[in-house]
Amino acid sequence: MVAILVVATFIVFVAVDFYLQRRRPQPEQVVATAQEPEEAVFPLSVVGGFKLPAHLSYHSGHTWAMKEARQVVRIGLDDFAARLVGHLDQIELPARGRWLRQGEHAWTVARGNHRFEMLSPIEGEVVDVNEEALRDPSLVHEDPYGAGWLVVVNAPAAGSNLKNLLRGRLAQRWMEESVGALHTRISPGHETRLQDGGRAIPDLLSEVPEARWEKTVGDLFLT
Repeated sequence: MVAILVVATFIVFVAVDFYLQRRRPQPEQVVATAQEPEEAVFPLSVVGGFKLPAHLSYHSGHTWAMKEARQVVRIGLDDFAARLVGHLDQIELPARGRWLRQGEHAWTVARGNHRFEMLSPIEGEVVDVNEEALRDPSLVHEDPYGAGWLVVVNAPAAGSNLKNLLRGRLAQRWMEESVGALHTRISPGHETRLQDGGRAIPDLLSEVPEARWEKTVGDLFLT
């Protein structure tokens, strides 16, 4: 009789344990959920009213670079440059196959009769050009980090080139200095108009006497 009770009790325990195990999440499901990729989030800093995305690297001539593959780098002009030159009439980009050198003239932006040279943040061969920006320069002014990118470069020394650029706190400090330098060049009494609702006004050259446009842009773009 005792043996029968022991066997019955064991069967009950096994049945209860089986029921509880069926109600627990399956290990495969838990692992699969944990491995689901999260959407990449790029922090966006705003310094002195100018956007400064944290995932980009910056040249002190106000151009940016973003590594897309081992030797592939996309480049363009930053928000400070886009807002300084304002509404562009024309952009002249290097042709595919041209070799760019870091810190040397790479492209030209034009506004009316004024032409402004800009420096390349990366050394390498141009492999793609933003045809949309050539047709519609307003893209560069409105979205310099997105639809307004300029060229893609095959950069064999991408790693060392990017180490020469600015990121993080160094980039923020540099942008603060650029904003301070801009303050010294705008028309007296117009300092308070540099920012509109927390962002820099879209056409900063309008605050500078036209006779000083080339000098102002050349100084700030290091050209």
